[in-house]
Amino acid sequence: MTVVFEFLGKEEIENLVTSMNYAVDKVVYFGSGEAIAQMRDRTSRFLAKYCGVAESEFVELPSKDLPSVLAAMKRGIVSEKERGNDLFFDITGGESLVLVAFGMLSREFRAPLHMFDIESGRLIELTRDFCEEHISGSVKERRIPFDLDMFIEMKGGVINYRLHKRLKDTGMPGFDSDLPALRETVRKSGALWNSFSEFMRGSGMPDGKLFFKKSGRDIDAALAKASGGLKTRGQLDTVLNSLAAGGLITGLIREDGGYEFSFKNEQIKGLVWESGSVLELYTYSLESAGADDCRVGVHLDWDGRISPFFGKDVLNEVDVLSLRGYVPTFISCKGGRMGPSQSLHALYELETVAERFGGKYAKKVLVSVQPLSRTYAERAKEMDIEVRSADGKW
Repeated sequence: MTVVFEFLGKEEIENLVTSMNYAVDKVVYFGSGEAIAQMRDRTSRFLAKYCGVAESEFVELPSKDLPSVLAAMKRGIVSEKERGNDLFFDITGGESLVLVAFGMLSREFRAPLHMFDIESGRLIELTRDFCEEHISGSVKERRIPFDLDMFIEMKGGVINYRLHKRLKDTGMPGFDSDLPALRETVRKSGALWNSFSEFMRGSGMPDGKLFFKKSGRDIDAALAKASGGLKTRGQLDTVLNSLAAGGLITGLIREDGGYEFSFKNEQIKGLVWESGSVLELYTYSLESAGADDCRVGVHLDWDGRISPFFGKDVLNEVDVLSLRGYVPTFISCKGGRMGPSQSLHALYELETVAERFGGKYAKKVLVSVQPLSRTYAERAKEMDIEVRSADGKW
């Protein structure tokens, strides 16, 4: 029987990584009472469900006193050794006092000591000088496939697919060719795009209908009420001509100051209605290259239990979420004006969701069409948030 001893910390992947890479039979965790109360159930469930580890044990360490810590750890180790089990020590993420104890006990019991570099996924074996056996040569390797659903479940949450918007489905027919055409329209339209999107939302076009037809009088009234830069038919033509050139609308007719045309499909109509979605999807197309898993418009439920009643759950929507190995990247996309309040809100919103669901290895990225001021760019740097400017590059 293969038994792994390790420190139980509050970073879930550090507690699970060995069992996700090697065929372990049992894991014995040493940790504080607080960590055990917080992590026991979630850790045990994940080990049994995904790693095939049916047996896990949690041992509370008595104090910060090294002799007491050594005595408590030694009792558990002796018990497993007397059963004839193969013992391995994992120090991934361990605290300093426990690392000292593991080092001493590893030499005393001739038990192999190892750790994982989470960011690279690399196994580091530390006791080859005095141990003939080591985990890579003694235990069957079997890497558990890891995706975003598992990652969020590991963190105690769940992805709520009921809230996912169909307009952000990347598998829709024609999506791969439609996205570059939409991106080109948004790029050419510049500041007009958000105003055009608002214009279309306020047009009174019925839900579920793709055909747009408005008289010259209706267009005049809508342009008079439009906010932002969209004020003239010439500006309206700039956007509509680009959409038509990309095959995103068909049958464009101008007559007596009025317009009629049809959207290619419901997804294109939805992406026009939601001005920022095109930037999110384009960011997704870049981020997904080389990622093990990548999603757009991800709704994260905080407690892992989806309520049947609307408005009862604590949720965050992440514009783009990716996973490379064991490292997630949380991306927020902003296409509009980035004044002081918008900048501050974007940074702290990203920080909050990444802290709850990402942990210490998470990467945080803000993609913005409008540049941040120097003050907020510095604030982002202090918060370890990478700022990517989409202006002129997308």
